[in-house]
Amino acid sequence: MRSGEVLSLIWQDGVTLPIHDNFRAFEALFSRILPVRSAALLAGPSCTRPLAMSDELELAPALPLGDVLVEELPIDLPYGTMVLFLPEAEADLSLLLGGAVGESLQLMINLAGIPMERETDALYLTAHAAMRRAAGLRAQGAKLDTESFGLGLGRSLERHWVDEQGGRLPDPTVFSRPDFLWQPSLQGYLSRLDPGFTAPDPRMINGDLLRVADKPLVLSEWVGGTEAVLRAVLGAPERETPSLQSRFAARFNLR
Repeated sequence: MRSGEVLSLIWQDGVTLPIHDNFRAFEALFSRILPVRSAALLAGPSCTRPLAMSDELELAPALPLGDVLVEELPIDLPYGTMVLFLPEAEADLSLLLGGAVGESLQLMINLAGIPMERETDALYLTAHAAMRRAAGLRAQGAKLDTESFGLGLGRSLERHWVDEQGGRLPDPTVFSRPDFLWQPSLQGYLSRLDPGFTAPDPRMINGDLLRVADKPLVLSEWVGGTEAVLRAVLGAPERETPSLQSRFAARFNLR
C-alpha cells in the first residue's frame, strides 16, 4: 500500500481503537504467536484485509505513521510498535489473526537482512511455525479457530506468492484450504517460482522457531531476533549488526 493510500485510509476512511473485549483477546493471542509489540486498529471500507506496518513508516518527509496516528487517535504509541490495521467489517477474529500474522511475517522478512535467495524458505518456515503455535494455543484452551486462522494466513500468503509475483498455481484452490501449507502442490509451485526454495519437511518445523522472547519486543529487536534464528536454521552466515541511533523511548498523546 502506497503512502498516499495509507493517509487516505486514516484521514478519509477513518481508523478507530477497538472497544470490544474480543480485540484484547486478539492482541493477546497475536503476541503469543509473534512476540512483537503491536497495536491493533480498526479501519474503514477501503481496508479489505489485515495490514501490518512499522510505526516508523514515513508517509511523507519527516511524517512517520506513528505520529499521524497519535494526532488522530487518543493513543499512546511507543516507538518500535507494529501497527495492525484490521477491516472493521470482518467479524471472524481467527481469520483476522491468521491474516495479520501472515502480513507481519512478510514485514519481518522485508525489514530483516535475510539473503534474497532464502526468503521463500524463511516465509515458508515461519508460516508453518505460526500454524503450529496457533494449534498449540487452541490445545491449551484458547478461543481460536485454527481452520479460520489457516484460511486467513493462506489469503495473505497467496497475495504474496501468487498475486504479487505473477505465478500460476497448478491447483488454484490450494490457498483456500486451511491445510494449504502441507499440500505437495504448494511445494511444487514454490520450487518453480523460486529456484532457491529447498522445500523443507513440514514435519521438522517446530513452533519454537518463532519463540525469540517470552514477552513482546520492540519491532527492531523482534526482527533482529527472528532473523538470527532463521539464519541459523537456514545455514546463512551471520551479519554484523549496524549501530543504531538512539531514539526517545516513547511517543505520547498529550491532548
